[in-house]
Amino acid sequence: MISKPLARNLLGYRILIIKDKDTFKFKEANSKDIKQLTLGIPETWSDADIFRTNEFKVIEKGSFDDVFNRLVSGEFDYTTFGANEVESIFKNRASQHADLSIENSLMFFYPFPLVFYVNPKKPQLAVRIEKGLENIENNGVLNGIFDSYYMLLIENLNLNHRKIISLNNQLIPDQFADLKPDLKSLSL
Repeated sequence: MISKPLARNLLGYRILIIKDKDTFKFKEANSKDIKQLTLGIPETWSDADIFRTNEFKVIEKGSFDDVFNRLVSGEFDYTTFGANEVESIFKNRASQHADLSIENSLMFFYPFPLVFYVNPKKPQLAVRIEKGLENIENNGVLNGIFDSYYMLLIENLNLNHRKIISLNNQLIPDQFADLKPDLKSLSL
């Protein structure tokens, strides 16, 4: 594993999809308030364990295909998806329900680094990739690549201005446990 996280931890930013009528529950909410609500997650998704470990109420059942029907029916209060995927998921699935929306004031964050893996029999390749990543990080190229792919998404989702509820992720290696959100936001 090349232990240099890529994509500014974007995969760990979790955006909520909620019922329109429940917008008030989230607008001024803090971590304690959200823990009183119930999160719906499809069965077998690792997110369920992360949220449970952080003392959130979780209903883990069903499939990705039925999660929005279950949300509309009131089985739970919200569901979450990665910032990198929430717009397309909403457009292709959740928007079929006229009474759902992407919540626009807060998000969850937990360390979920994107890293490269190389064949363990090729340690020289790992060293070369790590050095290359360090070079493009130092000269600004890595930020330019990130911005070219994700800046529009960050702006569309208003990620720099959302409140953040930070969670621990017990499922990742210890070396990444202390990763912090690195988009400019308010922490709760």
